[in-house]
Amino acid sequence: VTIPSDLRIIRYVQLANTNVSPTANVYLEKKDTSYMTEYYNTPSTASGLPKYYGNWDAVYWVVSPTPDAAYEITMAYIKQPASITTSDSTTTYLSNKYQDLLLYGSLLEAYGYLKGPQNLVQYYQQSYQQALQSYAIEQQGRRRRDEYQDGVIRTPLKSPPPTQD
Repeated sequence: VTIPSDLRIIRYVQLANTNVSPTANVYLEKKDTSYMTEYYNTPSTASGLPKYYGNWDAVYWVVSPTPDAAYEITMAYIKQPASITTSDSTTTYLSNKYQDLLLYGSLLEAYGYLKGPQNLVQYYQQSYQQALQSYAIEQQGRRRRDEYQDGVIRTPLKSPPPTQD
């Protein structure tokens, strides 16, 4: 199976078994290829409805066991945002959703070449940090994580160290 070139995070991989009526949908579980070769050590003879998928390399996936028929695969994934430097697009994810991050980051970098009051660079720094924190919160949230693999978001609690007597 060929991996989409814009893949960033897989949400799920679903297999449609059209050989039965009504069509049965099966969700494949992600496993390491070493697990699949250990579990199904004879891929030429062990065939059936695939249960697992794994990354073979940067371009291909493998499924296990070897499919015994042609199946339709549906995949939901989060795609890689367009690069900021591509010439075929005038907008990016950052330029659409986080204009303030780009603005204050650029102003902060450009301020080193300009003469101006010191409190202005502090304002740019503070505004940039706020925009960066907002961006980081979204990236750590469910919109950019594979909750099936990463689990529930864990936030460290601030607690005082135990006192030593």
